[in-house]
Amino acid sequence: MIPNVLHVLTAAVKEKRCVAIRYHDQTHIRVIEPHAIYTAENGEIVVDGYQIRGYSSSGRQPPFWRPYRLKKISAVSLLKESFETRTGDGFASAKEKYRDKVLAMVDDRRQSFVFPSSVAPEEMGPHLPGNPHRR
Repeated sequence: MIPNVLHVLTAAVKEKRCVAIRYHDQTHIRVIEPHAIYTAENGEIVVDGYQIRGYSSSGRQPPFWRPYRLKKISAVSLLKESFETRTGDGFASAKEKYRDKVLAMVDDRRQSFVFPSSVAPEEMGPHLPGNPHRR
């Protein structure tokens, strides 16, 4: 595996950006949307990608899901093209194969403030005086 392949793919997953890869000893390019990087049962590092265009050695027409073994990726380029998580096309972060083995995974959770219900009011800071303009 080329040393920066994991680094580039991890950035692509976190930023939800497509990558162009050259796989194995082939000269053709494949464009994928990388959704998860994890360690497979056999100990190899794998990226689950949704191939949206490019070459397929099986002749299958994109789009489709496929696992790519990082040690077989001979070139990778981060593209400007972004993607949305493909939950409607079969991606699920709760799959067993990802449990305790994930190195990077797309994340659609939005950060938002939620008032913690388990904290007592006196633990949240000093009491603020009422609005002086209120009558």
